[in-house]
Amino acid sequence: MPPTTLKNHKICKSNRISDKNLQTTNPYASPAAPTPRFRRDFMNTTVTPPLALTGFFDVIRDQMQMCGYSPHTIKAYIGQVQGFIRFNRPLDLKKITEQDVMDYLNHLVESGLSRSTIDQAVTAMEILCRELLEGALDLSGFKRPLKLRPDPVVLTSEEVNQIAVSTENPKHRLMIELAYSAGLRVSELVGVKVGHLNLEGLMLYVPGLGRKSRTTVFSEHLKDALIRQIGAKDKDHYLFPSERGGMLTTRAVAKFFKKALGASGLDKLATPHSLRQSFTNSMLDQGTDPVALQSILGRKTLTSLSPDSKQAA
Repeated sequence: MPPTTLKNHKICKSNRISDKNLQTTNPYASPAAPTPRFRRDFMNTTVTPPLALTGFFDVIRDQMQMCGYSPHTIKAYIGQVQGFIRFNRPLDLKKITEQDVMDYLNHLVESGLSRSTIDQAVTAMEILCRELLEGALDLSGFKRPLKLRPDPVVLTSEEVNQIAVSTENPKHRLMIELAYSAGLRVSELVGVKVGHLNLEGLMLYVPGLGRKSRTTVFSEHLKDALIRQIGAKDKDHYLFPSERGGMLTTRAVAKFFKKALGASGLDKLATPHSLRQSFTNSMLDQGTDPVALQSILGRKTLTSLSPDSKQAA
């Protein structure tokens, strides 16, 4: 029985081209008419020749950009499509089958890759089939590996300080200390504006949607560093702006935190989110009322790794 081919289906509706415009000659030859390149090239390229393979990924990149995907997402998904092509080569792009995709995904599972990597590959295959090949991909028979949630890494206050002092950038050090002291999410940390701070009351307003806005507290020993960081900034300015003056990305925070962690010599797989979890544990261990702490954190439930904290919660 022949393999099931992909049924026509679309998500991105831009630049649709009829079959009569599809070329069967070299996709790099000049077209007779100004047909949009991505459909002409993509649908008629056999990816075995290196030159055609290069053009194939240019087509994917162009199409994803037109559909509004970020550069990071485009890079990640192209990497997955490259892996799919390497696994199935030689491959006629007009004859991709669901079985081809299933074989590739099962190969990734058998290779022991993480659930997040598998999920990324599945999404990349769906983009490939739905947006570029105009085909619907049925993955109902594909069994994804269980998504294991690793225990969050908790740091002591001494370990947090060890990480903070390991960075030579005063702004990065203050960001690490404030995230821990106020129990902030990384997205909240980069979004802090000067006007959110109440230096006299040692309080920080954390905006959110609807009733999710809250006020948290921070340590008095950060006051002088915060004053220096504020400098001449207006109240509407970000406290920790990017080099261009806009909001710093969470990816940038993860990058400098990883570097500081490595320099600290600590043998822990901590992330910026570990600072928030560590704040939670520290507050519970000090006897903070769990209900009050939930309000400070903006959470419905509390998660703690400390046996004493669990009992208190």
